[in-house]
Amino acid sequence: MKTLAAALLSFALAGCAVEKAGPPALDPAAFVEARARLASLTRDIPAERTEKISLTIEAPYIPAGISARGAVAVRAPDSLRMILLGPGGTTAMDLWSRGERFRFAVPAIDRTIVGDAGTPMEERRGLPVDFLRWWMLRPLGGRLLAARRVGGDLEVLLDDGGRVTTATLKDDGNVLAHRRWWSDERGVVDEEWLEATGLGCATVRYRQKSTSLSVVAVCESRRDGASAKAFDEPKEGG
Repeated sequence: MKTLAAALLSFALAGCAVEKAGPPALDPAAFVEARARLASLTRDIPAERTEKISLTIEAPYIPAGISARGAVAVRAPDSLRMILLGPGGTTAMDLWSRGERFRFAVPAIDRTIVGDAGTPMEERRGLPVDFLRWWMLRPLGGRLLAARRVGGDLEVLLDDGGRVTTATLKDDGNVLAHRRWWSDERGVVDEEWLEATGLGCATVRYRQKSTSLSVVAVCESRRDGASAKAFDEPKEGG
């Protein structure tokens, strides 16, 4: 039976967002470079910040695509609040997250999910809770396992608990990522793809395989700091 460690390393051989043959996966020089590059990229993102964003969500189970604009307050490593408004100033989406606990409300489809680390994946699937928490709080987070150089690009393999990510740090600053939701019992249970114009305030396109969920997030501006009240836990029915 293939071990988890062997399975993780085998992903490096498969390439990143676009599967292709390439040079040997294990490259010590690229590994050292990747470690420094990832540290530099995340260091440049303020730990506490407020971003004005626009978000578009499309999925087969949503009658019409949801488009909204608003703001997200971030306090790394574990807290964020995102409130987006639709036409007429009504709340289109409200995400609160602290640690492993979260509350995600989408009034347009009359859906609210409240959960934590113990919430089954099936109950979270279909709303981009995990993606937003990962990208806003810990972009490209996880333990670096392997890296390689492909021309001017740097490809990396990351292990983040129940997620395995292969990512390409493009020479022009763009980032491509392919995340796999991993279960020791079932192997790969879901997949996600991401394209971004960079880390931090950027344009991001995301897709989830199991639900055909598609998200486009555009950061319009960013400022350092955030209101303390933004991180208060919403009251039931609020």
